[in-house]
Amino acid sequence: MGDEFFRELMADALGKSPEELSELLGENPKVCDVFVQRVYLDDSLQKFEWGVSVVRLNGDDIEEASTYGVFHRWSLARKYGRALKEFFESKGYETHLKGELGE
Repeated sequence: MGDEFFRELMADALGKSPEELSELLGENPKVCDVFVQRVYLDDSLQKFEWGVSVVRLNGDDIEEASTYGVFHRWSLARKYGRALKEFFESKGYETHLKGELGE
């Protein structure tokens, strides 16, 4: 029975667009990744600041990829990253906070 169900599922899936498949599988096509990471200021990798960057996707299309801020203190960058995560979640994005979070 499992093999027959899988074949029917795949046959049905082949006739659908990626957006339709995402809706059927309950996946949000709008995804946002917020990164907190080091931004090195020299080639010796000794001096750095903390950057907060955002990558937003709508399906397979990149809507935005940019750095929103650079901070001298890690705690400020982490706080800003969390605030951005909450903001994009409120706009309907499936949002993930990534990078050097210390958790």
